[in-house]
Amino acid sequence: MEPRPVLSVLMPVYNGREFLKPAIDSILAQTYRDFELIIVNDGSTDDTQAVIDSYKDPRIVATVQKNQGVARSLNNGLDVARGTYVRRHDADDVSTPDSFRIQIDFLESHPEYVMVCNQQAFMTARGRIAWKYRVPNNDFFHGQDFTDLGFEHFTVDKSSPVVHGTACFRREAVIAMGKYRTEFTVSEDNDLWLRLLEKYKIAVLNRCTYFMRLHGTSATQRHAGKIKHFRNLLIDFSRQRRETGTDPIMRGEPVPPPPSTAPADDVPTTQARGKKFREDLRYIYGLSVNARDGELIRKYGGAILRDGWRDLRSWKMLLFPVLGDSLVKFGVSLKSRFKSTASR
Repeated sequence: MEPRPVLSVLMPVYNGREFLKPAIDSILAQTYRDFELIIVNDGSTDDTQAVIDSYKDPRIVATVQKNQGVARSLNNGLDVARGTYVRRHDADDVSTPDSFRIQIDFLESHPEYVMVCNQQAFMTARGRIAWKYRVPNNDFFHGQDFTDLGFEHFTVDKSSPVVHGTACFRREAVIAMGKYRTEFTVSEDNDLWLRLLEKYKIAVLNRCTYFMRLHGTSATQRHAGKIKHFRNLLIDFSRQRRETGTDPIMRGEPVPPPPSTAPADDVPTTQARGKKFREDLRYIYGLSVNARDGELIRKYGGAILRDGWRDLRSWKMLLFPVLGDSLVKFGVSLKSRFKSTASR
């Protein structure tokens, strides 16, 4: 009988042909070798399966199904998984070679923790890493090797410090918890983390071993409105469970659907030409500069300038990421000194 692997890596994929190969390659290149890679092809209509079939590594366990969504795909993968631990990994992201070993070592030496995850940095579609743009940010750790996850870390307006693709958990505990709840069409991960947190400890390691790829088809960009809706629900449901022992799903009540909203591009603007300040592009432009991705710098910088060239704030938005934090701080300090001198 074939021995069971210590770790099962769970990767659902839907039409992920473009970035699937580097994701798989980063997993097969891990220094920790005792794992199986379960790839759940969730009804892809592109040549995702051809990419999967091109690999002959015996550790890969490939399954194909009709499209069922992320939560059901994850649960189907958990039914197949044989490892003591399960590590999630998205099909468009990559991990450093030591990522799995760091997490297994932690869980083996800290039996009181049900799950461990890592810090991640963002990466552009072309694989350029923005090292400054991380989740959670460095301040989250207060200089410690890891931070215990708490209920206070889940808020409506901020993303969870747990990056789903870095989560490594004890399989039996998650199965006993009822796995992912399919009522959450997005944020199914945060719902599970909160349910686990009500019984166990979860650690976030101060190690950046995962790179999340940002591109036009990524789920985070496509489902921003839905994510906020379900964040509200999962926080409220967790509060109800801690106060009453149950939540609406446990009581068999329907889950409110997210409100339908028109795309932002459909909202008319009355601003004069050249006076539209693109605050919505501040983060992604700064990230593109930090990643030194010239293509994206031109794309987002061009949009900022085209829409807001008559607004001084647009020029500041363009220049500050290029100048760097130290130079900007020096300029602000110098400006304050001049103001102080002038007022005497």
